[in-house]
Amino acid sequence: MDPSFLRNFAITLFALLNPAGMLPFFISYTARERRGVQRWVAIFVSLTVLGLLLFFMFTGASILNFFGVSLDSFRVAGGILLLIIGINIVNGTGVDAKQVAAEKETEGNLAQAKSIYRQIVIPMAMPLLVGPGVIANVILYASEAEAKPGSGLYLGLIGMTILVTFLVLIILMSGKWLQTLIGDTGLSIIQRILGLFVAAIGVQFMVTGISNIIVNNIAPAVLKLK
Repeated sequence: MDPSFLRNFAITLFALLNPAGMLPFFISYTARERRGVQRWVAIFVSLTVLGLLLFFMFTGASILNFFGVSLDSFRVAGGILLLIIGINIVNGTGVDAKQVAAEKETEGNLAQAKSIYRQIVIPMAMPLLVGPGVIANVILYASEAEAKPGSGLYLGLIGMTILVTFLVLIILMSGKWLQTLIGDTGLSIIQRILGLFVAAIGVQFMVTGISNIIVNNIAPAVLKLK
């Protein structure tokens, strides 16, 4: 087992997931919920992230090849989704946690958390946390591990994935202090600003994906015709 290989994987995975950067999004979705509800939602989101990471680690390359979809095409599709979501957030038509809380106030923490989770799993878990960059990183390292059978690298990758996901959970659960610090008005302002950034990230995904498609596919074909 190569410790440097696993260490680099963990570092790059954590950096690409960027849970600290996504924390304001999580808070904006769950700000008006009880602490117990927030914790359950954090657990659900983190488990979803773990499931997605392991899913793409084992089958990501095969699934993309089966459907004939390149990672750049996947990136463009994710960008379109983020752009739509970002516009909805800016317009105030995203998830209204206050309304959900009013409708579910008689329910327990777990039931209410499930209701909120169903509404925010997209885009919170994917593509904000598990985006095209994360998927590409996981597929790349999994491919390298497959090239070295018997080295135990695959088990190491799974272990590092679980560790990084646990760190994501800790960060999401520690966001209550941010909510207390900025208050409801601050959260409303931040939510609109972050919606703009979500839309910008979506546009950047599309630009990168389209640029790569042109450089890797269209440009060589044009040069051959010449």
